[in-house]
Amino acid sequence: MAPRNSRTAHPAVSQQVEQMLLARSIEFDFEANVQISEIRDAEGNQVRLVENRAPKDQVAKYAIAMKHGAIFPAVVLNDRLERIDGNTRLEARIKNGDTTTPAYICHGLTPLEARSLSVELNQSNGLAMTPQEIRGFVEGAVLEGQHADLRTLSRMTGVSQTKIAHWVAEAQFKGRASREGIEDRYVNVLPGSTRAALHPARLAAVFRSVTQLAAEARMPAAEVKKIVARANAATSESEALAVVAAERDDRIEDIRSVGSGFSPRNNRRSKGSAQHFGGLAHFAVDDLLDVSPEKQFETFKRMRKVQDLLNEVVRRAEQEWDLTPPADETTDQNEDESELVTLAAAGVAS
Repeated sequence: MAPRNSRTAHPAVSQQVEQMLLARSIEFDFEANVQISEIRDAEGNQVRLVENRAPKDQVAKYAIAMKHGAIFPAVVLNDRLERIDGNTRLEARIKNGDTTTPAYICHGLTPLEARSLSVELNQSNGLAMTPQEIRGFVEGAVLEGQHADLRTLSRMTGVSQTKIAHWVAEAQFKGRASREGIEDRYVNVLPGSTRAALHPARLAAVFRSVTQLAAEARMPAAEVKKIVARANAATSESEALAVVAAERDDRIEDIRSVGSGFSPRNNRRSKGSAQHFGGLAHFAVDDLLDVSPEKQFETFKRMRKVQDLLNEVVRRAEQEWDLTPPADETTDQNEDESELVTLAAAGVAS
């Protein structure tokens, strides 16, 4: 293990940073006076987008605070003196004309380990990362062949396990589509939820066929999941491909509509019901009870009929529908554990 510097009384020492480094079994030294001119800004070690690394207004605030004696935690570097964390603090020192800075120097870090550390340090000790930056980190690691630990990533980033699982599944789809030689014109039109639904397809031929079908017919993720599940349950590749071929035949009109520049036709028997549900949702209970006495008996009979109908619809929907929230759901308070199980079965660790 690298010799540990003994100057632990320095005001820039951060117990929080050291605890993170120790928890990751990272060997490090604390140096009170690293030459700023020797510090390098190398890509591959940081997760922040370039435009977010040292916002000018924040640099100016830090610089003023430093001039008035404020002490900030040491920056974090690797053993090649490349930046990992502390861009704003470092730029503030440069703005003030300082030539040295206190720094933690971490030994033997791979670029992925450096980025992972950068994520946790930014989320706990700096300007919180944007969802785009966090997603970029997760997808980059997956495309490098890393196996995602959802629980750890969620703790590090503050993003729900369900959302991270969707990011992982989508990244796995992108990597697999590239390896299978699927054309970009099919991949680019698919939303994230559909990409995640396609990845569990076991057979390469099925994966290619369903991806093309989903793109050409603009199929929603819920329908794609059903086809993938049926194909996976087939006893042979020919039987699985027959499932996809039958689905293609059923959607030939949708494919033609999309090919002509129009959305797929909606011939569902439920068409039009959504506006009635939406209308009812605007009423409070007291509003619906405000019925004139002469119409109350007839209205009650209709309400009972609707109640019985909806009870049966809800019961069957729970059994037959895919009720997974969309991948871009902004509210993550009620995570769908069954979705995590499904994604885990497709190769995403939890």
